[in-house]
Amino acid sequence: MTRMLTAAARTFTLVPLFFLYTMWRALQVMMIGKRKPDSPKIEQVIQRWSQLFLGIPPIMFSVEGTEHVDPAQHYVVVSNHVSNFDIPVLFRAIPTPIRFLAKKELYKIPFLGPAMDAAGIVKVDRSGSRSAREAISAAARETYRRGYSLLVFAEGTRSRTGDMADFRKGAARIAIDNGAALLPVVISGTYDVNPPGSMFIYPGTVRVRILDPIPTTNRTFTDITPLTTTLHDRMYPVYEEMRNDQG
Repeated sequence: MTRMLTAAARTFTLVPLFFLYTMWRALQVMMIGKRKPDSPKIEQVIQRWSQLFLGIPPIMFSVEGTEHVDPAQHYVVVSNHVSNFDIPVLFRAIPTPIRFLAKKELYKIPFLGPAMDAAGIVKVDRSGSRSAREAISAAARETYRRGYSLLVFAEGTRSRTGDMADFRKGAARIAIDNGAALLPVVISGTYDVNPPGSMFIYPGTVRVRILDPIPTTNRTFTDITPLTTTLHDRMYPVYEEMRNDQG
């Protein structure tokens, strides 16, 4: 009961304040982006925002496998997805600047939509049409041009159970289309910070493990399904091991 009351107090006190902080930071990114779209100050704002976000529960995290990341390369970073806290954790954990795919509905939020555009976040139309896929691929190329790697959540949406679901093919398609290596990243522990259906945010310990990159050089679109299967086969046992260790 004490744990729940503490979580409730932190949630109802800090989350509204953080929302206001997010709007202020979004306005700041908009202003920076208008003056200089590729300013390094945008990344600095994102890192500070992520750090404060993780301080709400709070979350302590550890990272393994950073040696697999070459800062000179641009990747399609492929992660599992179990919580709203995954994005700020990955912003802080991956040792190269990343941007992510965001559903187009988020762009209707005042300040937030223009700020995501300025920051290089990629808008996603979930219609699944060819034109939508081409637009995402074009946006991904712009993301790489600006010096970022692209984060794709392999399952397409958050897990409601904490289990790793089947992977969608979008990450492999984007990687092949852009000649980028796939960088598998497994995250464990964020599910318990804000379980589905819970109003409260709890303290947590999170682990992130970066696996060996998977090159896509000389791959064609006939390799999308095999690459997606390879990603799942590599990431699933690692996730189960990490989740069981955290018990």
